[in-house]
Amino acid sequence: MAALATSWLLSGAPVRAQVTSEPSAAVVFPDPAKFARGLFTEGEVGAVAFFGRAGHVVSPGFAVGARLGYDLTSWLAVQAHALGSTHQIAGNNVLAGQLLQTYQGTLEGKLTYRLSQTSIFAEGGIGVERLSTNALYALGVEPRYRVGLLFGGGGGIDYHSLSRHFSVGVRGDFEVLHELVSSQELMASTYLRYTF
Repeated sequence: MAALATSWLLSGAPVRAQVTSEPSAAVVFPDPAKFARGLFTEGEVGAVAFFGRAGHVVSPGFAVGARLGYDLTSWLAVQAHALGSTHQIAGNNVLAGQLLQTYQGTLEGKLTYRLSQTSIFAEGGIGVERLSTNALYALGVEPRYRVGLLFGGGGGIDYHSLSRHFSVGVRGDFEVLHELVSSQELMASTYLRYTF
């Protein structure tokens, strides 16, 4: 019985793989001209840290944000940005441990330089920030306000996937808080972008 099974297995024709052609260069290196342009959205997660006077009493916090924008050209875009972050009052004071949220809305311009699938960009704009509490006023860090102007900018690196619609990236932004005297924010985040 074993001899019959062995002879049957050895009598088969050799197997050959079918190779039709080499992989196309367009698949390995996509053409950036075919990436989608126009209306886009981004979702981001990251961290926000305060510096200056507010940095002494506000710990770094977790941030979630979104952008809606439009590519005017392959190198210029306009975008609206919304961001919320949660922080804890730090230091040796009566409010230590209390939570503080910030809410930001900005209008921005963005310049992009593309290198195949990778691009680098710089962005900047002006907007409004709202604090969820007057804890910084109670600690003498800020004048009595909860809504104020902010302006700033930053940059990052974007990597476009083989899909014409999706890209991912990292960015950092530095913002000056106009009404928070001598205070600034540094934000670092990673994002997913979808271009329609």
